[in-house]
Amino acid sequence: MTVYTDRGQRVSQTQIGEGSAAPGWKDDCGSDFVLVQEVQPPRRIALARERMLMCRLYLGLIRSINDDYGAEFAAHNDSATFRTIGIYVFLRTVMCSPVRASTIAHTLKLPRVTVLRRLQEMVKQGYVERVGNAYRVTDKVNISDLKEKLQRRIDMILETAKELSKLESSI
Repeated sequence: MTVYTDRGQRVSQTQIGEGSAAPGWKDDCGSDFVLVQEVQPPRRIALARERMLMCRLYLGLIRSINDDYGAEFAAHNDSATFRTIGIYVFLRTVMCSPVRASTIAHTLKLPRVTVLRRLQEMVKQGYVERVGNAYRVTDKVNISDLKEKLQRRIDMILETAKELSKLESSI
């Protein structure tokens, strides 16, 4: 299995060390993420280990988006709302169905004015374009090394699924 750090660097199992709880999350400076077997979460939190794994996955995916689209993208648009709207516009674009701001607002349960503001930022940066009353992503989303970056995300998801499956089978 190919393993990547949360920063997209390839590493071998020997570099990581045998028995590591989550090898895909380890980097040169030590782990940026909590390793599940090394932490005893509070008992008051239901399904804490499972939720810890999901949080780690979410954070890894968010970081990978920031890494992929550069410092300019992350610096000016660090909100989860911005990313969520961008992901939804991307989804609708690949479904060949440009989406109106009101539909985005309704689907994501966000104020329409917020959606319009974020869409304007994306248009200004060149990631989204307006087509009539709808929006779609531009070719700027075709970043370099896309195949490797997608594989890194797939590996994060698979590693999380594997760890969740281990937790489920131990119950």
